[in-house]
Amino acid sequence: MSGRAVATLGTALTTFLLVAVLVTELLSARIAFSALVGLPAGVVGGAVAGVATWLRLWRRAALRPVLLGCSAVGYALLAAAAVSYSVPPARPFVSAESAVGVAVVCGVAVLLIARRYPERIPE
Repeated sequence: MSGRAVATLGTALTTFLLVAVLVTELLSARIAFSALVGLPAGVVGGAVAGVATWLRLWRRAALRPVLLGCSAVGYALLAAAAVSYSVPPARPFVSAESAVGVAVVCGVAVLLIARRYPERIPE
């Protein structure tokens, strides 16, 4: 899989999660089923971010480390959710706060590594 595909899927995933959570939380005081608005908004936001990454953003070499760092956040959150779901003894240790913290650390680490070694990023 190319770096462009990894960045596109990861950025779309991160944007979907971010938009869905923000819209759901902002509307939770006004609408009882705010997730019914937040999830489609997240899908639209993720699709827009994915298309923009694939078509325009990946062409700028200076943005590639940022895109890969953003992608790492989404992948790390997905991995934390998978561990929480599939490993019952891990559920007390994998909270939303700890998952977001680990995901942000992963994103920053990938950003710094990609910035340090830009020649290793596949087209």
